[in-house]
Amino acid sequence: MLELAALIEGLAKSSGFLRKKDIQAPLRAFSWDPEKMLDPIGDDAAVLPSSGGYLLMSCDGILPELVKKEPYWAGYCAVLVSTSDIYAMGGRPTAITNLLSAPDERTASLIAEGMAEGCRKFQIPMVGGHYLPGEAEGVGTSIIGKASKLLRASQAAPGQSLIVAVDLAGKLFKDYPQWDCTSVHSPETLLAKFELLPRLAEEGLAASARDISNAGILGTIAMLAENAGCGAVVELERIPKPEAMDWERWLRVFPGYGFIVATGSECCDRVIALFASEGITASVVGELNDDSRILIQKDEDKAVLIDWHEEALVMVRDG
Repeated sequence: MLELAALIEGLAKSSGFLRKKDIQAPLRAFSWDPEKMLDPIGDDAAVLPSSGGYLLMSCDGILPELVKKEPYWAGYCAVLVSTSDIYAMGGRPTAITNLLSAPDERTASLIAEGMAEGCRKFQIPMVGGHYLPGEAEGVGTSIIGKASKLLRASQAAPGQSLIVAVDLAGKLFKDYPQWDCTSVHSPETLLAKFELLPRLAEEGLAASARDISNAGILGTIAMLAENAGCGAVVELERIPKPEAMDWERWLRVFPGYGFIVATGSECCDRVIALFASEGITASVVGELNDDSRILIQKDEDKAVLIDWHEEALVMVRDG
């Protein structure tokens, strides 16, 4: 195994992590209006107060290289990632739209068929979209959902425990850093697993959650902590991991079904038991604190993933 410092340095320089920082330039063009949306830009979905609860809105795109090489899988993942954004906020998806481009009819059909399969799996209607024929391969989705109670990154606070929940019953998709643990399940089984997130919100078992993105498990912990204005200490070997995979690869994988949950220590056992009831492996991996650093530990070794005093990730800082 790599030494911890080299492992964390490599992760901080990985494309999945660095690409998150690239949002800084376009993000500065927009402003947050607290009278119209509940939280600043930076969480998994925008939150708009609505009668009887909240309206959630999010959009996502798939890397063009993946769309070109794996058009069907890219279409499926376009639905998966947007769906995860809504569930991560404690909501339930209502409808989805898409933006699709392709150089030919065959590619367009494969992308669309992948999206259709994702909609079937998650029981979400595709209600519209836009197609650009004769262009480079691309796919993105926009989604709306509703919530009665929220899981908001801004509700995370120092002293809360961090739980990582992933479905280890899967396998890598070909040679990509993507863990496929969703495509094999029936819609009923899949929805039962994702339904755990709004249940955590509605039963008051968690304050915050975030779906694990291409930034990986540690990168996603960092994004949640940044949104909350927190630091964190994470014990590396508490993170659920497939036995056959080394840390260097696993920490860069998009896990398909994966969430970071922040909650009080008194709720941890209940949260872990709920995930286990649907075949999801979950464990407490660390704690949020009032430090400026995301600190990773293994035995006596420690390494800093990022320090908010030195740089930002997905939030624009004043000054």
